[in-house]
Amino acid sequence: MRRLFGWTAGLVGIAALARLLAARRDRAAPALPPAPPAEDPAEELRRKLAESRDADAPSAEATTTPEAVESLEERRARVHAKAQEALEAMDDLEEPA
Repeated sequence: MRRLFGWTAGLVGIAALARLLAARRDRAAPALPPAPPAEDPAEELRRKLAESRDADAPSAEATTTPEAVESLEERRARVHAKAQEALEAMDDLEEPA
């Protein structure tokens, strides 16, 4: 029992000494000036995105010409025809079975 009490007292003493030394070091350390705020990574990514959009804008306008733009009805008709062809091809596969 004496041995356990001795170890416990020693550990408590060491912990108290460590706290005392840490407090003394904190009081002796000069106050550091606040660090300048780092640039926000989100703002940097937004800036890069805006730059890339500006760079892509002329090329996107150059590829779309009035002849290349199809109306909504033309596109629907084209997609509908393609779907009908696919349905007919599937029906042809089912018939021999």
